[in-house]
Amino acid sequence: MPRPEGMRRLGWTVAGLAAAVAPHLAHLRGWVVAIALAVTAWRLLAEWRGFGLPGRWLRTAAAVAAGAGVLVSYRGVTGLDAGTALLVLMGTLKLLETRTPRDHIVLVFIGWFLCLATFLYQQDLWAAAWVVPAMWLLAAALLNVARSGESGPAPRPFRTTGAMLVKALPLALVLFLFFPRVAGHFWGAPSSERASTGLTEELSPGDLSELTLNDTVAFRVRFAGEVPPPLQRYWRGPVLTEFDGYTWTRPRAQAYFRPAVEFIGEPVEYTVTLEPTQQRMLFALDMVDRWPADMAAQSWDYQLWTRQPISAVIQYEARSYPRYRAGAELSAALRNRHLQLPEGRNLRSVELARRMRAAADDDAAFIADVLAMFREQDFHYTLTPPRLDRNSVDDFLFNTRRGFCGHYASSFTALMRAAGVPARVVGGYQGGDWNPVGGYLIVRQSHAHAWSEVWLAGRGWVRVDPTAAVAPERVERGLDAALPDGEPVPGRLLRESEVLWQARMIWDNVNARWNDWVVKFDAARQERILEELGFETPDWRQLAWLLAGGLGAGLLLVSAWLAWEYRGPRLDPAAAAYRRFTRRLAKRGVERAAHEAPRDFLARLLAARPDLARPATAITEAYLRARYAPDAGGADLDRLRALVRHFRP
Repeated sequence: MPRPEGMRRLGWTVAGLAAAVAPHLAHLRGWVVAIALAVTAWRLLAEWRGFGLPGRWLRTAAAVAAGAGVLVSYRGVTGLDAGTALLVLMGTLKLLETRTPRDHIVLVFIGWFLCLATFLYQQDLWAAAWVVPAMWLLAAALLNVARSGESGPAPRPFRTTGAMLVKALPLALVLFLFFPRVAGHFWGAPSSERASTGLTEELSPGDLSELTLNDTVAFRVRFAGEVPPPLQRYWRGPVLTEFDGYTWTRPRAQAYFRPAVEFIGEPVEYTVTLEPTQQRMLFALDMVDRWPADMAAQSWDYQLWTRQPISAVIQYEARSYPRYRAGAELSAALRNRHLQLPEGRNLRSVELARRMRAAADDDAAFIADVLAMFREQDFHYTLTPPRLDRNSVDDFLFNTRRGFCGHYASSFTALMRAAGVPARVVGGYQGGDWNPVGGYLIVRQSHAHAWSEVWLAGRGWVRVDPTAAVAPERVERGLDAALPDGEPVPGRLLRESEVLWQARMIWDNVNARWNDWVVKFDAARQERILEELGFETPDWRQLAWLLAGGLGAGLLLVSAWLAWEYRGPRLDPAAAAYRRFTRRLAKRGVERAAHEAPRDFLARLLAARPDLARPATAITEAYLRARYAPDAGGADLDRLRALVRHFRP
């Protein structure tokens, strides 16, 4: 038979543990989830039916098997993914020996650790919106499993623990604002098993069309001045120089000097808030001139690289010049690098390029002829291109003629190299959605784009976007305008509804503020707070004083709250007046006992102090009437107060 108290404790524990595990389901292997569900279901059934729990040897064997499974499946027991899986399994297996309140308390604390691990994966507002109620549920579970007997209705533990959490908010806020921030990204603990998000250092036909279906935010940009027009919104990412006939890649080891850049005109200054990518690349407008040197370095091909993979939300300021002249002089080594093609591959394309170059007056005319071919012949821009064979350029140019930006950039660059024009593929993002609510640009994964760079004598590296020849709307008005209604463009339905689009912009602005105020709250922001509070040269001493003062003020606030919450019941006005009467007598040596009724106390008072018989009798009778008479009114209370006020023992 089930034990009511045991089922109550187990139910609360399992509910809290399930809420803590839920955000990790997407990161756990299938066998881990299956074991966790099976063990939990069996434990609930065992408690309901009164089954005996497994013995020590069986539990030990199960724990060893689970650890070995994690070791084999995750190739180790360290790291975020492996550690989370091991914690989930051990917490679940702990259910098999839950007999005492202490066992349940251990499981509640495991649940809190799992809530903490959620922020190691993601720090957005959705994660916080789930974790905070989950922690509240675990607190209510702790209250239930730690006490014996009936716990009352289900809402009562939530009210009690909710009041506790609210009381802790002032102290938590002070610690958040003034506890010294250390360098690094604790919430972005790296995980080798976690998949990268967005662009990578290689590009194959179809990669970008698949990425374009992902509508998540890549980064947000706030401009210091005017927003550049769409034709200048090319966000430079990986520069790809090696081609095997199908895939473009960026070699790991490249030792070249970075060609000089001449900047022309006025710059564009902006701040980028980049979402985690697990990659080492930063994105900036062409051509970047200034960036945080302590965060990233610029390679010889003008790409920004960080020292470590980006595993947390980061923010950086940059300055770019839309007009520039890059690499006016090209070394022989770089020329050879940008002319290489695999032997025996895409032979029809090589022949086409050489024939077209022979018919052109110069390299610029040849480029114009290739773009005219894309524009005038039967080429189509689509998100769902057919698969290409190993000679991808030949198959695209002469057979399918249906492709996305990666197909056009790859084919154009290969034609350039075959004709003796140095060229390379550049990946990145193009365009962005303007958010009028927050006043910033949203660049999504669906804005992923690829274009080409060619080197021309006297001009240096020049950006050429062959996609613009086939679908100019892609660059000028965005992906939605470039593709027909039948294409699966992400966010198209939202754009068609002004109300839904506005709601989406509002929600994105909330997430952006969350990143700015919470996720990216670092030492620099702490210094700005100190400056706003009047500290001219803030340092750790002032921060320590503010932390101590804030904690002291928070403790006083909580203490005052508790004192008010646990104050005694408010006295009746007549009882309060009578208490003043008895206190005056107590100072003269006649103290009323707690159990004495008013008339009993009066009798003892008259025996001890006969001289007070008249005023004491009048006060006692006035009190009894004002307090208990059915027809008592304000006049009776006023008379009692007047008698007490004039009483002089």
